[in-house]
Amino acid sequence: MASWNLKLCFEQLIPAIETSLNGNKEFKVATLKHDVKFSILASDTNETLLVSIQSSAARIKFDRSTVAEFALSARSQDWQKFFEQVPKAPYQSYWGILRVFGKESGVGISGDISAFSKSVGVWRIVLETAREIMHNQPVLAIDQNADDGSVEEDSIVGKYIWLKISAFGQTKIFYECAGHGPKHILWLHTAGADSRQFHELMNNKSLQERYTMYAFDMPAHGRSSPGSKQVPQGYANSEEVYIEVIHEVIKKLHLMQPIVSGASMAGHICLAVALRAQEMGVGGVIPVEAAEYLPLVQPPYELGGHFNESIINPERVCGMTSPTSTKARKQLIWWIYSSQAARVFQGDLQFYFKGWDGRNRLEHIDTSRCPVYMLTGEYDYSCTPEVSAAAAAKIPGAQFEKMDCMGHFPMTEDPEQFLVYLNRALDFIEKSRIG
Repeated sequence: MASWNLKLCFEQLIPAIETSLNGNKEFKVATLKHDVKFSILASDTNETLLVSIQSSAARIKFDRSTVAEFALSARSQDWQKFFEQVPKAPYQSYWGILRVFGKESGVGISGDISAFSKSVGVWRIVLETAREIMHNQPVLAIDQNADDGSVEEDSIVGKYIWLKISAFGQTKIFYECAGHGPKHILWLHTAGADSRQFHELMNNKSLQERYTMYAFDMPAHGRSSPGSKQVPQGYANSEEVYIEVIHEVIKKLHLMQPIVSGASMAGHICLAVALRAQEMGVGGVIPVEAAEYLPLVQPPYELGGHFNESIINPERVCGMTSPTSTKARKQLIWWIYSSQAARVFQGDLQFYFKGWDGRNRLEHIDTSRCPVYMLTGEYDYSCTPEVSAAAAAKIPGAQFEKMDCMGHFPMTEDPEQFLVYLNRALDFIEKSRIG
């Protein structure tokens, strides 16, 4: 059986890819005043797809002789899996290939790293369009995605409170509330984001009947102000700071034995909260996309130089979403990450990769006081289901469940399907509380 070949798969599709790109509104915006020449390279065969963009028009051809500004390199086996109609993790994005296989020979970014970073939205659109054309999928424009399943009437109420945090000083915190149930849920947003991630869940009628839900923006995130001790670009998160903020919010809002849940860095901190559940007055945690410890191993997550954070940050994180998530919901994640302050995301990653270490600690969580139900999406290549399952196995009485067709941001990627898993987690915690 012949091996997969980049040129054989795409040579006849080039006119259709060019036509689609040149009629794509998102592509036109991303390439406005941005001429660039880059290649998509199969490193084992040296097949080179050259993409030239000038005046927002794309021209594509197979060309090994022309020198591009940068190249996206991967092995044929990687590109074959990337271009499947519904790729498996981590092949849903080139970021995933980089993250998981970046140390393998033939996988990586070559050429001008600055040009690569300035063009992250451009090459992502090109790759996605090529995949869609290959499988005869419609390429939807942005304005065709208005109906994303959101409710038309919003019952979320937003307010502010003042907190005094040791490391940050006096800070004005934005929080939101929804529901009228007798029990409390406190939602925690992901690194470099804000509580808008939970809006569809907070507007869900069944959750509102069972719970009163709260979500807040961390200091210097979203609609919260920085603290009086903070300086621009100086934000940094740590376990102790994060715990203090959560504890102060719980006390200020008079939450009674809340269930605390969040994803990514918020999933990590849920485990830390469980360790201190008695002193914090917490009645259960649902850590999502959480691990015992995650070492920082992949260079593209700490690219050097001065790049446009409002573009490269959302592009990177959207690589961790499920390929089955709608374009509208991916764009919402993109907008949330694009709207944060300078170096806030990097400050949170200090905690996510370097500041959280639950090794030799998780065994001490008392699940009779604080039940633990962990959830992780199958498309999360940053914190994989296997890593989360291993963490849950170290917590006596904890439960873990892998979420099919979910990525790193399940509450935003597919709120309806996430609710199925969430309800099982909530029921488990409620039953464990009774016991």
